[in-house]
Amino acid sequence: MLDADKKEFATIVSATLKTYRIEPDADVLRLWWGVLSNFTIEQVRDGFNHFIGSKEGKFSIVPANIIESIEKLKPDGRLGSDEAWAIYPHDEATSAVLTNEIAEAMQIAKPLLDEGDKYGARMAFKEAYARIVNNNKNAGIAPKWFPSLGTDKNGREEVLKQAVQLGRLTQDHALSLLPAKINPAITEVVGLLDNKTELTPEQANKNRQRIAEIKAMLSKN
Repeated sequence: MLDADKKEFATIVSATLKTYRIEPDADVLRLWWGVLSNFTIEQVRDGFNHFIGSKEGKFSIVPANIIESIEKLKPDGRLGSDEAWAIYPHDEATSAVLTNEIAEAMQIAKPLLDEGDKYGARMAFKEAYARIVNNNKNAGIAPKWFPSLGTDKNGREEVLKQAVQLGRLTQDHALSLLPAKINPAITEVVGLLDNKTELTPEQANKNRQRIAEIKAMLSKN
């Protein structure tokens, strides 16, 4: 939130706390602001509305309740520690799309993994990952996804395709990591675009229509 949002924020918090028979003072408002200031005023407003209307909001309220409500309304895409451990590639051949938090936690677990202590490495990873995620959440830092490409080129396409579907990578980014696939449709488009022959308006219009058809076909693949 911005300083300009403080007045609305104070109104939201004060009105809410009064429904729980809590009289807010300046110290209480500063505490709530300190915990929630990394969110936007829209997220905070929606978080309060969601919590107050939920079963959990019947009896008491603390800042953590609002954070949980905000995350329920708009999940940040983070994985749980078990799933994060499972997607990390444990060999050089496997490709994966990871977050900076997963990579950071794995650096702590890797020495144990290199020694062959897979159980100890997994426990160290889970503890480190939970701590890193919690610290970043409190600081309002979102996870950043990036590709980790293994030596097995055949396994890359499916991993990158899934990452695009899940919104972890953009389609352009994923395509830039794959070798160009020349097929008849693409060759035809190149030929139509590079044609230096002077065309009649009717021929030019047909070419444009054909290119549009090919683009539509490729977008479905």
